[in-house]
Amino acid sequence: MKIALDHTSEIGIRAGRLLLGERDLDRLGIVRRDVKDRDPRLQRVDRVTGFDAVVTDDPESSILAEAVGAGVPCVLWADDAPFGIETGEVPVITGANLVTGIGRSLAGRETGASGPSADVLLAWTEPGKPLRSGEPITFPDPVGARWGARRRMTNHRLEVAAAVPDEWAGVVVQTTTDDVTHTLGIADLATHLEAIALAAGAVAAATGPLSAGTHRPEDIADAYLLAALRIGLDIASFTSAA
Repeated sequence: MKIALDHTSEIGIRAGRLLLGERDLDRLGIVRRDVKDRDPRLQRVDRVTGFDAVVTDDPESSILAEAVGAGVPCVLWADDAPFGIETGEVPVITGANLVTGIGRSLAGRETGASGPSADVLLAWTEPGKPLRSGEPITFPDPVGARWGARRRMTNHRLEVAAAVPDEWAGVVVQTTTDDVTHTLGIADLATHLEAIALAAGAVAAATGPLSAGTHRPEDIADAYLLAALRIGLDIASFTSAA
């Protein structure tokens, strides 16, 4: 597995470190940045030709156009690809982040397992001043109990965002069927969870196969979540009956 990393933030740096923990990684190319680490799999690269996947944490990066030109699958932390770039015959994964990637993949997988009649709650954290009222959400420690604001609601699905003022982040997915509620919860340093989400997208794209065009992680939820778990994602789980 050969992955090229275009990074501009701590998320990308951490994602690179996580990828170096993969036994199947043969090469991690750092795009146009000097490498000081002595790991023989690490090296500076100026072109992405010959890699199995290219991954970036930079929403403004031009690396997608380079990947498309080289015919290499590309993974974006951002929810949307830069305007005006056609993916053509190249697979592109957008939204390899905590909410769109891990959160929606978990929610989609749990919905599929519970059936269309299940009530689903998807809640996540985002930076901001904590609310004093709203939807009560309990994340695993150290995030804990928070008030959240409704972001989207359909017949059987409610999405809630809870503001947190510090470096922690979390996701909760609850499915309720016949008075039985199954809960999945995640909480950790925000940069660490975002890095896992990005690295999981890189592994999924590099090991494929993916069809050409744009994909969300939830489109390949099983492969994406399996990669995230292997990389180090911890998910708390419990079931309760009314």
